[in-house]
Amino acid sequence: MSQHAQSATDFLQQAWDIVRMTEEIVGVDDLYPAGPDADPQATDAALSAARHALTRRLELTSVSRKFRDQASLAALALRAEQAQVALKDMLLGTQRVRLESVQNAINGLRGATTAAALVERIPTEVYRMGFSRVLFSRIQNGMWLTCSAFAGADLEMASKMVEAGLAHPRQLAGPLLESEMVRHGAPILVTDPQTHPGVHPELLEAVQTPAYVAAPVFSWGKPIGLVHADRQAGAARVTEFDRDVLGMFAAGLGLAFERNLMIERLRAMRRAAQEHARLAGALADDFTLDVIDSAGPALSWADDVVGRGSAGGDDAAAAPLSDLTSREAEVLRAIAAGKTNAQIAASLYVTEGTIKSHVKHILRKMGASNRTEAVAKYHRARGR
Repeated sequence: MSQHAQSATDFLQQAWDIVRMTEEIVGVDDLYPAGPDADPQATDAALSAARHALTRRLELTSVSRKFRDQASLAALALRAEQAQVALKDMLLGTQRVRLESVQNAINGLRGATTAAALVERIPTEVYRMGFSRVLFSRIQNGMWLTCSAFAGADLEMASKMVEAGLAHPRQLAGPLLESEMVRHGAPILVTDPQTHPGVHPELLEAVQTPAYVAAPVFSWGKPIGLVHADRQAGAARVTEFDRDVLGMFAAGLGLAFERNLMIERLRAMRRAAQEHARLAGALADDFTLDVIDSAGPALSWADDVVGRGSAGGDDAAAAPLSDLTSREAEVLRAIAAGKTNAQIAASLYVTEGTIKSHVKHILRKMGASNRTEAVAKYHRARGR
């Protein structure tokens, strides 16, 4: 146990000592039905009951003028008041830490940029807010379907919670407490799950919770999920503050789902735009090749290369080149210069796919099996 936890336990014990002393003085048994193991909220209520009983007794002793009794009662009443003030300070400090934990939990969800990653991370972040067992469920077509859970080192319990919910899905209608919660859009605190008819029976059988809190998750105004949390038997029971804390987290969680949905939509739009650009480019390449092929062969280019009609000209060598278009001739010259398809595409302001199509046509027209053979024929045509 940490030093802070030990000091809090000692303080609660001292507060209950005051309550028991009050019971002895005023002659009342069980002034408040709890004990030193109770949570701070119960201790606060017990101190209030003690102060009320001491005040009543002081009023009675003032009538009988028993000054010695009055002094003892007043001293104990002062101790009870001081203890309650200190307890409220401790509660405020604890609540401040819990509120910070909500912010930290929501910040912890920022790294989850997909809905699936978000669903897996939710129970862990809520667990860090001070709960023992956490269950996240999604709402699909009005059905309550469990998704993910976390119970610290108890991996078996986490699996049991998810499996119990999946094996027995519930329609969010009728007497279920969660139905009312979703309808009103507000978190709930269930202090009597073992006897309440509106509790999910199979989940209750698996968890055996003494009390739990739950909150609905809304995205774009529609309910999309549920968050349940509790503390194991023997630990401090969940309170109204726990309910409100979980409700705050659920509100932030809804915004996280909206953010991730926007990211996924943007990704889908980007993929669609890229595919559209690819198809448009391919269509443009096909159109360009059709236009070039219909333009006819570049006979003047072949004549210039081999000097057709001039001394030393070789008509047989120039024959394959005469079938090339002017653009194919440009590509062939670039290939002979050692340029890659990407470099040729950049210099001619076309796509690499267009260059690949040109190369295929060049090889076919020149009767070459590869680029090297085509370049060799090109050089022979030039009389090299």
